[in-house]
Amino acid sequence: MIGRRTTGSRPVRRAGGDLEDSVAASEDAAHAAALWLLESRARTRLELQQRLGRRGFEAGAIERALDRLSAVGLVDDEAFARDLASSRVEQGVDASGIAVELGDRGIDPDMAARIAAESAPESERAERCRELAEARLAKLQGLAPEVQFRRLAAYLARRGYPGDVVENIVSELVDSN
Repeated sequence: MIGRRTTGSRPVRRAGGDLEDSVAASEDAAHAAALWLLESRARTRLELQQRLGRRGFEAGAIERALDRLSAVGLVDDEAFARDLASSRVEQGVDASGIAVELGDRGIDPDMAARIAAESAPESERAERCRELAEARLAKLQGLAPEVQFRRLAAYLARRGYPGDVVENIVSELVDSN
């Protein structure tokens, strides 16, 4: 077929959108498609499996391609989890929120909990929560204290902070205004 690739980042598709059988079973085509996905951002192994599966690649071809990428360090769930956790800590997210997000992305629950706890230590939780609350409270000035309390508590809860920590800090900050 002139002008049509059988492998590469955009595999040949049939008229109905399905991959040709030879391409769907091709480890090289799955590898190229995974590399294309990794160009935009890092992904977990599960995310790549799901995306390649939706594109029509066979499970065996996907596994072999991902094993190749893992062998050279392009698919590394632990490194991905550490980078994401570090980023989320900078955004003010607590360990429980980080662990949930990592789990949603296909990271092993034990690894997710361990990395989240290392990135956002419980011993620093109250201090991080207070800093985040003070910064957010500045944006809520001019509102009634009940509204400030409600909005600030919801904001902190969405970032994974436990209710008792949120209640203590928000009560202290809103009452002091």
